[in-house]
Amino acid sequence: MVERDTQINSDSGRESFNSEMEKSKFKGRKCSIPVLAIVFLQTFVVASVVLIIPLVISFSAMTSSNDLSTSTGRNVANRLAVKIQRVEGSLALESIGAAIRIIHQNTLDMYKVISAYNNQSNLESLLFSFANEVKFTGYELNMYYGTQQDAFIQFQLSGHDAIWIKTPLGYNDPYCNICQTYQQNFTKADREWMVKRNCSAAYGDWDPKTFTYSNFRYDNLSYYPTRRPWYKQAAMLDADNVKVQFTPPYIYAGGTVSMIAGITAVEQPVIFIFYLINDSLPQMQNIPFFNANGRLQGVFGTDISFTDMHNSLKSYLQTPNAFMYVITRDGLLIGTSSDESIVDATGFLISANQSATPSTRITAQLFWSLLPENNKDFTLLHGEQREHEDLYFQLRALPFAPYFVIVNGAPKSDYTGDIDAVLQSLDDNLQSNVRKIIGISVGVFVAMVFISCILTYFSVSVPLAKITSIMVDATSFDFAAYKNMEKQLCSHISELATMEKVFYRMIGKFAHSIRMNQALKSTPGNESHISNAPNRSQRK
Repeated sequence: MVERDTQINSDSGRESFNSEMEKSKFKGRKCSIPVLAIVFLQTFVVASVVLIIPLVISFSAMTSSNDLSTSTGRNVANRLAVKIQRVEGSLALESIGAAIRIIHQNTLDMYKVISAYNNQSNLESLLFSFANEVKFTGYELNMYYGTQQDAFIQFQLSGHDAIWIKTPLGYNDPYCNICQTYQQNFTKADREWMVKRNCSAAYGDWDPKTFTYSNFRYDNLSYYPTRRPWYKQAAMLDADNVKVQFTPPYIYAGGTVSMIAGITAVEQPVIFIFYLINDSLPQMQNIPFFNANGRLQGVFGTDISFTDMHNSLKSYLQTPNAFMYVITRDGLLIGTSSDESIVDATGFLISANQSATPSTRITAQLFWSLLPENNKDFTLLHGEQREHEDLYFQLRALPFAPYFVIVNGAPKSDYTGDIDAVLQSLDDNLQSNVRKIIGISVGVFVAMVFISCILTYFSVSVPLAKITSIMVDATSFDFAAYKNMEKQLCSHISELATMEKVFYRMIGKFAHSIRMNQALKSTPGNESHISNAPNRSQRK
């Protein structure tokens, strides 16, 4: 009895010792993570890095490519804009310059003809000289002549109202038939107005076939050529310095608000230049005539007409919102491609930097700011090209009188509008592609995580679960699961396969030892032998 108590105490002591050993070797955690969760997290992180980094790089590359493409397009558009505007401005400037050169030469030719073949004080002689010029040269511009006595005659091609004549009251030239006959049809009221006006004026018709004038009608108008700027400018010359001159633009004094007397070309007959508000640019050149004693006899003038300047300027424009305008060297607006009137409410030409048209005003103000305060001469900026407030524009100037200046340009959108549309299309395409790529990436990512988890589950989790289950049973000396386990192949994972081999061999040996131990315990007489064995060993 004493021996059995001793054996029980010995067994309980060994169990207590083993429990203390277990506690000293292993310390449990408050929480643990399954292998599958670790694999999931690892796969999630790796897949995220693998997918996101190329996606970011790809997105950045696509954005850079789009920006580079549009930037290149804009640079090309900038160069194209400069070339287009240079061509536009050059064509318009050359057209105006060529017209001025031709008219200038015609003025000189008329000066020679009048000097050689006409009485420079006889209006009828001058009229037939004008008519011959039209007949034999096809000259299409109006011609004028004013004398020192304020007599004036104008010839406007042929037909109705082709002639306009004006003489001072009491004017008498026995060699001028037209001066004697044009008043024949005047009424009593007309003659009363003549006295009030201190002059006589009338319109008449011209027949180019018979070279005759007829049908004069009184024109109730006062006009004194010697008081006009073009005449005064020409009169300042002398017989040794006859030249064509251009006066600054001014309103025509003929009582018709549809005409602006502009630049006068003076070459001793002086040329007077008109500007029509209805988008045509007539200008009159003038040149004076002197007698042998150097005394001024009169001044010849002709319209420098740029027919329908508005449409003419518009014809040079190559883009939908392009603009072009013509100014004098000091900035007065004398022609524009817009529908704006070039005359203000008081009847004066407006300055370009005060224009109601934004493109005209903005560009003129910028060029004005570039000029020195003491010399506001726009011709100094010839060849200037600028970008300002989303506009491309340039300035070109005639190198000879009257030194017209042309400014032309267009909004940047005229050249880059398609590029902006392309950029927007590229951005939209990029966003669409990014959404597709993200969708595909998410799908691939989920598939990768799912496959990884499935593989991990069957290759790692299931074998470990079996091992764990058998180990748990073994702690209770239950080897039924191990005994009933069918023969199977080891894991594909080498470390796990080695662990399985060692584990199942260990479990087999452990189960065998337990069975042997149980068999010994069940044999009579062995209990005391087993229980006393340690004591003998201890005694030894």
